[in-house]
Amino acid sequence: MLDPVTLALALAGSIIVVGFLGNYFFERTGFPDMIFLIVLGMLVGPIAKLVDTGFIMPLAPYFAALALVFILFDGGMAMNIYRVFTESPRATVLAVVGFGLSVAATTLFSAFLLIPDKPITYSMLLGTILGGSSSIIVISLASRIGVSEKCSTILSLESALTDILCIVFTLTIIEITIGGAVEPLAIGQAIASKFAIGIVLGVIFGLLWLSTLKRIARAPYAYILTLAVVLLAYAISETLGGSGSLCCLLFGIVLGNEKEIYRMLRMEKPTETVIDAGLKRFESEVAFLLRTFFFVYIGLISTIGDVRIALLGIILSLILLLVRFGAVRIATARCSELIEERPIMSVILTRGLAAAVLATLPLQYKEMNPTFEELYEIYINLAVLVILATAIIATVGVPVLRRKVKKR
Repeated sequence: MLDPVTLALALAGSIIVVGFLGNYFFERTGFPDMIFLIVLGMLVGPIAKLVDTGFIMPLAPYFAALALVFILFDGGMAMNIYRVFTESPRATVLAVVGFGLSVAATTLFSAFLLIPDKPITYSMLLGTILGGSSSIIVISLASRIGVSEKCSTILSLESALTDILCIVFTLTIIEITIGGAVEPLAIGQAIASKFAIGIVLGVIFGLLWLSTLKRIARAPYAYILTLAVVLLAYAISETLGGSGSLCCLLFGIVLGNEKEIYRMLRMEKPTETVIDAGLKRFESEVAFLLRTFFFVYIGLISTIGDVRIALLGIILSLILLLVRFGAVRIATARCSELIEERPIMSVILTRGLAAAVLATLPLQYKEMNPTFEELYEIYINLAVLVILATAIIATVGVPVLRRKVKKR
């Protein structure tokens, strides 16, 4: 029998190998790798019980934040800043409409079929938890599935925006269920504050770090120092009431568009490019590592044992898919460039990081609200089921639809 330390190292090595093989398989076949990693997590967790899920559950907020920081930063570095400006309005429409329709559909589904005996606020809570696509998964997929740059940018921005909407509205509903009413004006102010502070700080940090890297780019460990600054940017933004996620995304966009930033601000260009291929590759591999472990973590925390909950989770995922088609149709109206890619945009509805973390919040607040004591397992298990089901929808749908688009 292996001792715990040796077992942990063996599992970590195996996860990285499976992640690499899954990514390699994806590059050759177009079959997304996340499903392999989620299944691996289920095998070593709830099935084989090699990992104590009770021990790792409290790590969710820390691991989730770390994965979110670097994957959003990596996604931002791959975006074209001119595309971001051009596609932001359409991405915002898709985020708001998609989130609103998903919350409404999930609330009605939950109120009638899942927890009909509870006040509707608890159904709304499930709706906000599952209301948006995962920025980790969507940004990872959008950059690798062969869609147009326009489509990839819209999907990436939309997923980052819905993460914020999910977080703000979930915390608001929890506050309502625990303490009472919350003014609509306060909700609006919270959302505006998160967007504004996150965007401004992301741009400021990006510009300051660009000018700093001019002087230290060739110093040892400048790459790892850049990652440290990204973490600090996230922490400062969250502390000041902004969105750390949006801050990291904008930070990455500024650094990834170094030449364009110098041109736009009419700044003096350095003799050599500061953000070189080495930094981009190093950051990309860090993001790959965290993304790989995140998908395995999703499988680890699943405790699916109730057939009824499993069936309801599958049905809810299909409802969310139908709703997604409607949202994409509205957001891409009068855009001939995206007509052929609408089906692909629709199947990329995968829930992930935000849903997994937010679903654990009722567990953290169960001492303050007895109803959460009854419902927290339903929230967690249903969230994991929807994450898995929507991952399968994307896994199967993307390669099939991409082949159909190429044949036309």
